[in-house]
Amino acid sequence: DKALVPGGLLSESDCVLEQMEEMIAMGRDVAVYTSRQVLAPAGLGREDILRLSVAVSNALTGLIERLEVAPSYLVAKGGITSSDVGTKALGVHRARVMGQVKPGIPVWMTGPESRFPGMPYIIFPGNVGDTETLTEIVKILKS
Repeated sequence: DKALVPGGLLSESDCVLEQMEEMIAMGRDVAVYTSRQVLAPAGLGREDILRLSVAVSNALTGLIERLEVAPSYLVAKGGITSSDVGTKALGVHRARVMGQVKPGIPVWMTGPESRFPGMPYIIFPGNVGDTETLTEIVKILKS
């Protein structure tokens, strides 16, 4: 809902980024997510609602673009989100496909040109897995 307040999305992003960097620097895993509920306040037209959704998506991708502390791995959930994180935020032009961490969930090793070279990047499509799949993936990555 902070996206509805002028400057609120940037303020929230700054706060989340600071927490992400602190936790990653301490070797902790971090999960950042947005609500599945579409922000559609009364009085906003379809175009404005779409712009708001894009702004939230860009803020999420922007967290990875602005991240200064290298994570040991990154998982992005959702088709468009995964694509934007890989190409826009991480700047991946080449990657080595390592296989699948779970059926239908590929793992890339990011190329030397990327923001975090040699990092496993897991592309978790939105229509794959169940409620436990993300937890299972993290356990695999940590072992």
